[in-house]
Amino acid sequence: MKPVKAVDAAFLQLETDATPMHVGALFVLEPRTTAEGRTFFRRFKKLVGQSLGRSEIFTRRVAALPFGFANPMWVTAGDIDLDYHVRRTVLPVPGTQHQLEECVADLHTTRMDLTRPLWELHVIEGLQGGRLAVLAKTHHAGLDGASAQVFLMATFDAGKPAKAAARRKSPPPPPGEDVSTRALLNAAAKHQAGQVLKLPALAGRLGGSAAGAARTLREAIGALRDSGPPTPRTPLNVAITGARSFASVECDLATVKAIAKTHDATVNDVILAACSGALRRWLLLRDCLPERPLKTAVPVSTREAGNTDQSIQVTFMSVNLHTDIEDAHRRLQAIHGSSLEGKDTTARMKALMPDDLPSLGLPWLLGGLARLMTRPELIDRLPLPTNIIISNVPGPPVPLFVAGARVMTYTPVSIPYHGCALNVTVYSYDGKLFFGLTGARSALPDLRDLGDGVRKEIELLSKPPRKGRNRKRR
Repeated sequence: MKPVKAVDAAFLQLETDATPMHVGALFVLEPRTTAEGRTFFRRFKKLVGQSLGRSEIFTRRVAALPFGFANPMWVTAGDIDLDYHVRRTVLPVPGTQHQLEECVADLHTTRMDLTRPLWELHVIEGLQGGRLAVLAKTHHAGLDGASAQVFLMATFDAGKPAKAAARRKSPPPPPGEDVSTRALLNAAAKHQAGQVLKLPALAGRLGGSAAGAARTLREAIGALRDSGPPTPRTPLNVAITGARSFASVECDLATVKAIAKTHDATVNDVILAACSGALRRWLLLRDCLPERPLKTAVPVSTREAGNTDQSIQVTFMSVNLHTDIEDAHRRLQAIHGSSLEGKDTTARMKALMPDDLPSLGLPWLLGGLARLMTRPELIDRLPLPTNIIISNVPGPPVPLFVAGARVMTYTPVSIPYHGCALNVTVYSYDGKLFFGLTGARSALPDLRDLGDGVRKEIELLSKPPRKGRNRKRR
């Protein structure tokens, strides 16, 4: 039994029917033979059952405290119902990519059962060419992009499948824990007391005193305030409902690296530029491109090398997307400059990111905030921190295999929220980049045009820059 940390618990407390807080990954698989494809579900389910001891995600669940007066605890569940956690879906003929993406959107809409371990594995059959897919769903509470890679390797293997199977060693899952009210209260009390005792050290780290901590906070807020003009409103920045839309984009990692090298930028800068150009096209077609440039929040890992703790260890960097610049190459250069500024601001904010905090009353506060955020009139009046979330997570650089089938694609599925109806997450895998565009269907019923825009921007950026004056807007 261990506490759910403050950041992790926020994903539980801010969850509503309109804002499910789970993330996912979509894998398209290529079985070696037709017979292997027909038996995949049975073999995969058996493999998962044999792997339950390889990751605590498989066996831990949330245990709420009485009256929810503080953050819940992680406890080890007893028997795991594989029939619930490992499911099967068959696409209708002809099994196109668009049908797969619509299926993923529908599966991603449903909230997870908080009384069970927070994971689901959906095998999707019927794809064209004899391929099949696996959609992995996990709650964002206690799992960020880096720790998700650890969970992934509990059932997936790098290298040739025969050798991978020989290497696999699966310890037995841990036994279930006592979740009596008394046991929960004792564990919670010890944790809360420990966090209170850490507060003086936290104040010292922030500035040596309450005044020093306040000064650090003012400096960080000042840096954010000076980072550019206010965030404009777009059709993406509205209250949302629970239904989801989804689209995926695949591109060559070497092409993106070449673009970054040409512009003395980073791969992440190119990803941001591709998304910026796609958003600009999308907004122009709807005659609603704001005069002020859009901004994105970019998750930045604070995880130290070798840290495999199954918890969230990220902060956010604000980056100007420069959607007011027409030329794609000049826009990329401007984004690179804004990214450097954002990294400096993020470095200041890291000092204000403790590992955990006392949480007495916090579930009530955040739960009330989540209910307030469902009101459109409130979203329309609050200042916007960002227009979109864009994240980039490095994945395995070598091919993966699962139950004998080779993983061909590795596409993330993520979380839109009130005021931010689009989330773009990018994974690298085996020499490629996979963009996962996840939207609220109420604001973005079809994401294919935005996905096409990402492809077009990467094509533009891979061509030599145009000479001439830098123009803005149109």
